[in-house]
Amino acid sequence: MHLRKSNVTDWAVSAVLLRSLSPREQRPVYFISKALVDAETRYSRMEQTALALHTAAQKLRPYFQAHPITVLTNQPLRNILHKPDITGRMLRWAIELSEYGIGYQPRLSLKGQVMADFIAELPEARAPDEESTPGDWWSLYVDGASRSSGSGVGLLLKAPIGKRLEQSIRLDFPASNNEAEYEAILFGLNLATTLNASKIKIHSNSQLVVGQILKEYETKDERMVKYSLRVQESLSRLEKWIIEKIPRGDNVQADALAGIAASFPVKESTMLPVYVQTTPTIAEPHICNISPKEDDWAVDIRIYLQTGTVPENPKHAHKVRIQASRFTLIGGDLYRRSFGGPYLRCLVQPEIQYVLSELHEGICGNHLGSRTLAHRVHSQGYYWPTMRQDTEIHVKKCDKCQKYAPIPHMPAEALNSVTSPWPFAQWGMDIMGPFPTAPAQKKFLLVATDYFSKWVEAEAYASIKDKDVKRFVWKNIVCRFGIPQAIVTDNDPQFDSSVFKGFCVELHIKNLYSTPRYPQSNGQAEATNKTLLSALKKRLEKAKGKWVEELPGVLWAYRTIPGRPTGNTPFALAYGTDAVIPNEVGMPTARTAIQGQRNEDDELARHLDWADEAREAASIRMVAYQQKAAAYYNRKVRPRIFKEGSLVLRKVFEDTAEKGAGKLQANWEGPYMVSKANENGSYHLRTLSGALLLRPWNAANLKQYYQ
Repeated sequence: MHLRKSNVTDWAVSAVLLRSLSPREQRPVYFISKALVDAETRYSRMEQTALALHTAAQKLRPYFQAHPITVLTNQPLRNILHKPDITGRMLRWAIELSEYGIGYQPRLSLKGQVMADFIAELPEARAPDEESTPGDWWSLYVDGASRSSGSGVGLLLKAPIGKRLEQSIRLDFPASNNEAEYEAILFGLNLATTLNASKIKIHSNSQLVVGQILKEYETKDERMVKYSLRVQESLSRLEKWIIEKIPRGDNVQADALAGIAASFPVKESTMLPVYVQTTPTIAEPHICNISPKEDDWAVDIRIYLQTGTVPENPKHAHKVRIQASRFTLIGGDLYRRSFGGPYLRCLVQPEIQYVLSELHEGICGNHLGSRTLAHRVHSQGYYWPTMRQDTEIHVKKCDKCQKYAPIPHMPAEALNSVTSPWPFAQWGMDIMGPFPTAPAQKKFLLVATDYFSKWVEAEAYASIKDKDVKRFVWKNIVCRFGIPQAIVTDNDPQFDSSVFKGFCVELHIKNLYSTPRYPQSNGQAEATNKTLLSALKKRLEKAKGKWVEELPGVLWAYRTIPGRPTGNTPFALAYGTDAVIPNEVGMPTARTAIQGQRNEDDELARHLDWADEAREAASIRMVAYQQKAAAYYNRKVRPRIFKEGSLVLRKVFEDTAEKGAGKLQANWEGPYMVSKANENGSYHLRTLSGALLLRPWNAANLKQYYQ
């Protein structure tokens, strides 16, 4: 099978006729080129590509007549040449080319096109019968780059005759720095093999990759093992090879080429052609969503309509006859009779991908949803059997649709209730503020809440440091209620400092931290904060700076009001009896009216004896309350579960938002890779370059990313 690759520049067009010996091996047959005259330099890129094909057909007419020719191009050349309304030179070229059996496919492989460019720059290497001398060594310098803007590889191939080939390739898939290094080596080896190089010296500045190829380092990662095996397979096809690690300063050209591909978007114009590799080299061929075989679904119908031939299988033949009644051939193209409109043109790959891309993210596209996109494709007059499925997959994997998708408000994990085994065993701490400046410049409030009794301790500060948190815990918790078992906090630096951690380790207090940007992990402290803030707002009018003076009254009211979860007051659960509040003195009740008529010490002793029973009843009531709350909450849950190695997007926050984006800021950023999945719905993440994120992230702030 003969493949033809074209190279179009501003001053010339060129083409290489290749003979495909196997899916992995291609041999050059002829190279042709044509210098553009003044008028031809003003042709559009599509017209220059058609001119390159027309020139090749004229000069290589015997090959075009004797063999089927497949044109590999990234331009929609077939659609343009088969349009019924083309005129002028394009119509003349289309008529002249119609006598040949020419097929068109997308340019999925890069090495043929790179060889076309290389041969165009190497006149000495254009003859197909000229091969490199066995004693000559080729030099290959490679480098890979993985950055936040993307990944790319660069390579510099030096021929024995002194000619050089510089190539920059952008990786259109997430890749770490080591994976990019392997991609560079594999691409350089494939290119050198295509140019009949038998002896190659490979130079790389990655000590890890070189060590793994030489088997000096152990390869543990699964993807690195696949890459290493693929490199060994490519090296086995060479007569001799040498690979060595060189300093980065000796590899500046390959490093610069890799940086160009990784840093600049492909759509930006550069003097150096940057090619795009859409899938990893180690990817299996069957990962494509749609079979790339042309006329895969319509081949039997087309043959039946043209020749009347049906498949040998009787059931399949009957199916083809039934289906063919709804199809017809018009001008060599297959059309389907629709039930409520005109004929629908039947599409196959790569036409399907071209139409979906144009209608979804093209000039007239608006990133429609899958149902709307399928409806628009149908209304535009196109058809293929898996329209709804393919549009759903296309929209699902659109990078822009995923990063700008709305943030879901449904919970991602079932409610996980936290209980304390006994009073004052577990506390939740948080910082409130800043408030209006009060006397002594106090603006912040440090709050601690007991998980069992709901008892609250709070203190105002001008600024809160780790030593203030340490002193607060010692004074308000340890010296009053004993050493707690655990303290739950967020990730503020005051709680995550070495001073506070050392204090807790000394007293054998366990530090528990909530996940970043997910305050529900410390829900008890957040609920207390909301209650205290609401009470302070109602007590203050215009003098907002008096909130410190009102704080003791707010805390006293909170401690003496029965809570719904426990059915009792925090004061009673802490001290065994209810507190006497001021209104019972001004307006005596039965409890205060009989004061002095009996032994209050005996009454208090009885209440203390019954305290354990009251706490047990409160514990049972609290568990029942939590079960009801969880049942109501879990009805709204839409689970989002990720596995280790999955790619996810993370919600964008104020400190991670792009500067100057404003309302146009994306809702999600990434992708990141899940490095570890925890049982409580939190996940440890790492960047595609391998850097681990400091804290785990809750599933509520993550969503699946589809490549």
